[in-house]
Amino acid sequence: MLNKGSGIFLTLIFILFLTPSFARELPAGPVQSLLGPGGRLYRHESFTTWEHGVSHERYQVFEPAGPVAAKAGLIVLLHDWMTTEPGYYAAQIRHLCRSGWVVLFPHYQGTGQLAEYWHANVVRTAKDYLQQAFARKGTEVDRSKVAVLGHGAGAILAANLAATADYFGLPTPLAVMLVMPHQRSLKLLDLSGISRRTRMVILSGDQVDEYNAQDARTIFYAADRVSTDNKAFITALSDFYGQPPLVADELAPLTPEEPQFERFIVQNRHDYVKLFREQFHAHTLRTCSIDSFDWFGSFRLFDALTHAVFTLDTDLEAFKKAPELRFMGYWSDGRKLKGLIVTDRP
Repeated sequence: MLNKGSGIFLTLIFILFLTPSFARELPAGPVQSLLGPGGRLYRHESFTTWEHGVSHERYQVFEPAGPVAAKAGLIVLLHDWMTTEPGYYAAQIRHLCRSGWVVLFPHYQGTGQLAEYWHANVVRTAKDYLQQAFARKGTEVDRSKVAVLGHGAGAILAANLAATADYFGLPTPLAVMLVMPHQRSLKLLDLSGISRRTRMVILSGDQVDEYNAQDARTIFYAADRVSTDNKAFITALSDFYGQPPLVADELAPLTPEEPQFERFIVQNRHDYVKLFREQFHAHTLRTCSIDSFDWFGSFRLFDALTHAVFTLDTDLEAFKKAPELRFMGYWSDGRKLKGLIVTDRP
């Protein structure tokens, strides 16, 4: 017969075994919307790809398919320091191509190239691509519809490319979006060369390194020929309420669709444990490579930017004031995610 102490012990064991089944399940994050900027209602079913060049002169091109686009705008997509393959940006490339854009992905780092040569590599790639595209007689590039999208180191190069496009005889990029820029050993050129007609969006995050946050603010003010009406500084806020949490750091813009690229993010998201308040739950955290930051952040912002520039031909005042711009979706239990902060005085 059990004594009183044994009974209490068994009761505690029973409660411990039952507790996980009654524990609150963390709400899931949002899914991609159907309509509007960043939505999944596409004009094309898929895309095709081709490449040219070797080493630091190599580049890959992604073109809309199903149906093939006879003529399309061009996006120069510039990668971050270590994410040198298109696979790290697979979902974003797919989104852009299916929305009707041609995407040029330069491999500007090459093999052992010093950072001081990367800008020249990007310029050379862009000029060579325009020649090759004309010779191939495939999708015709609409030179009046050129945009530049850069992430991390690529954001610095994107700003430099926009500033030197006229000097190098390249089409003027009228839409420029810089995501989580960080300079490190790269040199930021004189950004007064960016055209007055250009509209620019800078997207940063509340979990980026302070030096990188300062780089973003520096670019915003250095591009002084771009009027305040034509540029916006946007900050994404991390949200740890649900599972997986939304972390607005330097890795947030990556959108891999294959395991080998997803592992890069998992291995480098070491700060999840540091950022999450409840250390007990840290082991439950998982990285979601494609999440609200992409659908309601970089995807939607770039779609809205290019719509304002190439469809409406307006400044960004209405863009910045729209309440929809700040919306980041809902957790599965109906709670809103933390919205974006939009300003022209960062």
